[in-house]
Amino acid sequence: MSRRGRKASVPPGNWQSPERLIITEDECSVFFVEEKGRRSKVYDFTKLQVSTGIQRWLARSFARATGPTSGVKRAGAAEGLWSGVQLLAGYLAKVDPVVHEPAHITAVHIKESLLAVSLGSRKSHVERLRATFRADKELPTEARNAILHGRLPAYESKVQPYSHDEHQELMTAVRHDIRVARDRIQAGREVLAAYRRGDLGPPGRFNHAEKLGRVLDTLDRTGDVPRRVTPSKPQGGIPSWVQALGGTHELVSRLTLTRTETVAFCLMFIDLTSENFGTIGEWPAAHFRPDGDLGGPALALVDEVKPRRGPSLEFMVTSLEDVPASLVGVLQTEDDDKHLFRSAFRVYQLLLDLAELARRHGGETHAFCYPKVRARGGLAWGNGTHRSGIVAWGAGHGFRPEVRADRPERGGGSPGELPDDDDGATTEQDRGKEKAEEAEDKGLSVNVHRLRRAALERGGRPVAHTRETYQSYLRTSRPATERGRTVMREALEEEVTKARTVQEIPVLTDDFLARAAEAPEQAAADIGIDTETLARLISGDQDTVLVGCTAPEDSPFTGPGKPCGASFLDDCLRCENARALPHQLPVQVEAHGRLKHLKRDLDPRLWAHLHAETFARLSNLLRHYTPAERSAARDRVTAAERALVDDLINGRMDMR
Repeated sequence: MSRRGRKASVPPGNWQSPERLIITEDECSVFFVEEKGRRSKVYDFTKLQVSTGIQRWLARSFARATGPTSGVKRAGAAEGLWSGVQLLAGYLAKVDPVVHEPAHITAVHIKESLLAVSLGSRKSHVERLRATFRADKELPTEARNAILHGRLPAYESKVQPYSHDEHQELMTAVRHDIRVARDRIQAGREVLAAYRRGDLGPPGRFNHAEKLGRVLDTLDRTGDVPRRVTPSKPQGGIPSWVQALGGTHELVSRLTLTRTETVAFCLMFIDLTSENFGTIGEWPAAHFRPDGDLGGPALALVDEVKPRRGPSLEFMVTSLEDVPASLVGVLQTEDDDKHLFRSAFRVYQLLLDLAELARRHGGETHAFCYPKVRARGGLAWGNGTHRSGIVAWGAGHGFRPEVRADRPERGGGSPGELPDDDDGATTEQDRGKEKAEEAEDKGLSVNVHRLRRAALERGGRPVAHTRETYQSYLRTSRPATERGRTVMREALEEEVTKARTVQEIPVLTDDFLARAAEAPEQAAADIGIDTETLARLISGDQDTVLVGCTAPEDSPFTGPGKPCGASFLDDCLRCENARALPHQLPVQVEAHGRLKHLKRDLDPRLWAHLHAETFARLSNLLRHYTPAERSAARDRVTAAERALVDDLINGRMDMR
């Protein structure tokens, strides 16, 4: 593929794709090339300190996992699989006896190789091994299962979503850049329109407004600023009067977006759509409007490509929706900014509008287009976005540079990350370097993975990946884990409180019985029964061993009009008709003690199945009495009551 921004040339008719897997007597290598052709690499497996048979097996598996039909489309993904192969080969090189063929590898070898990897890297290592050997048929079944099956090691991801405050700080900078770009380009278009109407006056040495309009008119028509061709500058030098208006970079930015401003738009789309940075950067300007732009709910369907999803899933369609009509009135403000920054559709329309000049003169079909101002050679036009632009954008706003494992920490981007400098003007990266140096200790850095994870968790649904992948994001997210634990704790506490409230048996205390002796009708009304029922409860005529029953023939277990057939031990303690009285306390204490002793003698699972619920209810019931009252009741237990409790615990009461 040719340079970025140009159409790929057609290969000759006799062209053949290079051999990817080369295995000879002296060579064992795999050739990998990115799908877009930008980078390639030859992986030499003879450098691995293992036997020839293992080298060739690893090469075959690696070639299969990185082939055209796999999901590995970029050099970074291939490097990840290569590191996993190296770690496995490093372990196999130390095995005694030596392993000569994949058929000799056992499940023990695989498990020990995983234990040799640090705990923080073990999960990613297992994932790489699974991607490499998923389609392998040379490993024994046990060794293959040791790689492909089992739960992945638990870990907390190093990439955590932005907190609310961090997200607000980042998106404030993003929205600021979009507003500034919109206002600047609209002002430039107004100057251009005024020049073409003749409202800026006649040309003159001191008529700077007319000069500015003339330059913008030339730029809009030709895609370049006015130049003067001389023998020393055959490509055209910029006249001094054009330089006095601000330089090429300043003038071009009056009519189109700069490169770092396209990064701000891309970050905004990540927050609105939860899509990947690289996927958004390749969006086309062409789209489909299912609504027909007829005044209904606005919607644009945009084609996008995510190569690592594999050949059958890489092509997708994302929907950019406007804010629902029901929310327009809530979000409407004088400048309509709130509505704009909550609508992916409106931001997309704004992007297409502001990048129109760069797209027209560059002959591009991408949504993200920008000028490339060169010190020599005039204007060029670029498209798409790249991570190096994030460095420049973050430096311009004073955010701390992201520290990567493969490069040292710096105050800004590398010198080659913004190669297209203005002629004599200060670049955006240079203008922001001082801010970045002052912000070395500032905690916030620009990380598109953190921003996307924050958007995914806020949206609560998977985007451009499977539900399993989304769930793995949540499992490794600290805020999601904490929120889940909080929700579960609150729900369980609520259910426990509700259960105790519903199932708690009302206890008629001695003070209540004293009031019932003086005013029986009032006391009966207080607990929702009639005076006759209250009298039978107090006398013990309606006792059911452990409690008293207010309605024996209106049972929730057997239905109204039938004698209650519920269990005296298990069901009465959870019945809505049950009431507890002080004269039943000795029997309750005796039954509670018997169940407690059974817990020591029976199998724990059997006791939990038979008596755990009853024991918990009895324990809750006895909490209404003081320790002294429970101790005195224990001393008052008679032989007849012990026999009654014995029949109750052993089930003889239920057999009658």
